[in-house]
Amino acid sequence: MPNGTGLTNRELSSQWNSIDWSIVSETVNNLQSRLARAAKNCNWFKVRKLIRLLMHSHHAKLLSIKIVTENKGGKTSGIDGILWTSAAVKMKAAYSLTGKGYKAKPLKRVYIPKKNGKMRPLSIPTLYDRAMQTLYALAMSPIEASTGDLASFGFRKFRSTKDAYAYMRICLSRKNSAEYILEGDITSCFDMISHDWLLNNVPIKKSILSQFLKAGYFENGRLFPTDKGTPQGGPLSPILANMVLNGLEAELGRNFYAQKDGQINKKSCNKHKINYTRFADDFVVTADSEDPLLKAKEIISIFLEQRGLSLSDEKTTITHISTGFDFLGWNFRKYNGTFLAKPSKGSQKSVIQKIREIIHQGRTWSQDRLIATLNPIIRGWSLYHKHAVSSDVFSRLDHTLWCMLYAWAKRRHQNKGKKWIYHRYWHKIRNRAWTFATGKLILVSFSNTKIGRFMMARLDKNPYLDMKYFKEWRKRRRNFFPATRQSTLDQFLADT
Repeated sequence: MPNGTGLTNRELSSQWNSIDWSIVSETVNNLQSRLARAAKNCNWFKVRKLIRLLMHSHHAKLLSIKIVTENKGGKTSGIDGILWTSAAVKMKAAYSLTGKGYKAKPLKRVYIPKKNGKMRPLSIPTLYDRAMQTLYALAMSPIEASTGDLASFGFRKFRSTKDAYAYMRICLSRKNSAEYILEGDITSCFDMISHDWLLNNVPIKKSILSQFLKAGYFENGRLFPTDKGTPQGGPLSPILANMVLNGLEAELGRNFYAQKDGQINKKSCNKHKINYTRFADDFVVTADSEDPLLKAKEIISIFLEQRGLSLSDEKTTITHISTGFDFLGWNFRKYNGTFLAKPSKGSQKSVIQKIREIIHQGRTWSQDRLIATLNPIIRGWSLYHKHAVSSDVFSRLDHTLWCMLYAWAKRRHQNKGKKWIYHRYWHKIRNRAWTFATGKLILVSFSNTKIGRFMMARLDKNPYLDMKYFKEWRKRRRNFFPATRQSTLDQFLADT
């Protein structure tokens, strides 16, 4: 049956299923390494040439389709309602992916709840537009990694919140470390970015980039224009946001660090102890007193204004380390000169609320189903905080969880005593009493997670140029963060 490619659906399906993805990844990685090296050397003529080469690469198009269809949003359609589910459709999409005459369709606007109770607008492109953005994201990611701020950890390959945590610990844990912190909050960062700045500074063909930025969005049957900002929901948006905010570290360096032969020399002179850490649009600046931070705030405001952004006066605050501050789910604070980083109260409240809602929803569930639903949440939260000072927090959360589970069991058997309920739902396994378990599954506890120090990857290493270093680093990281699995009784006995 013809479908525009000259091939039948059976032939297209056979082509997709026979793809060797290791070869595809290797080809794309080689192109990305060349892009990263050219960008690092500021050879922009070669960068533009390599971008064109990657845009026309069949392997890059195949990888883009695979990424779009296999991620969490792969089953969510745009305004056209089209989904790519079959192998033949995916292969056809790869053949049709081109920037020639490209015109983006408007976005579908939905809203998701935020932690503060407000709603966050999310703009969802069609699958074809997502694939186009992913294709360009494959090219922009190595350029951003090679030219961006070293202390930027969000939306970067092999970087995460854990690296930001480890870097903050380095900056604040010593006795003579900086004691004042500027907590930065950018007002509606993704929604306010200047399109003119992006079109003039991002090395993407303007006709293509303007399609991504000015596609507009549909809401309640009306088409609204997008004159500023990058749509939250597009694969390219996080990289564009990083590129907009990159350069802030260097701007602070020019004003506070010593310079030699026009180069910033942070190691030799940083008398105000200025350090900068950023994850996406959240950032922290440290200093030895308030005055340098007030100056830094002014510098940052001017920097952001050129890009259409501004700091929130209400949420941008200067804090002393003895008071403490929250960043990425942790609370950083010095207690009588001793630096401790703990899970923040907001993060604790969030996980308890989530568990409470599941237990309430599962009032009529079987014990096995309840355990199977709670285990990934408990283990995921514990693994996220396992490198912080979390032992006391884990124990306290275990007690809160026990109280909620006992109330769940007591509600089911209101005429039974505590001893009967204990023998019905809890068991003594090895030396661990009050273990919520069945004959098949066992509920993990927060305290089961061992506390350990997280080793940050070196800031001067580029994931596209130093693959050997990151390969060894990932092995150590994999040992530190084991894969999440369901806890069965046999696995628990083997682990203990």
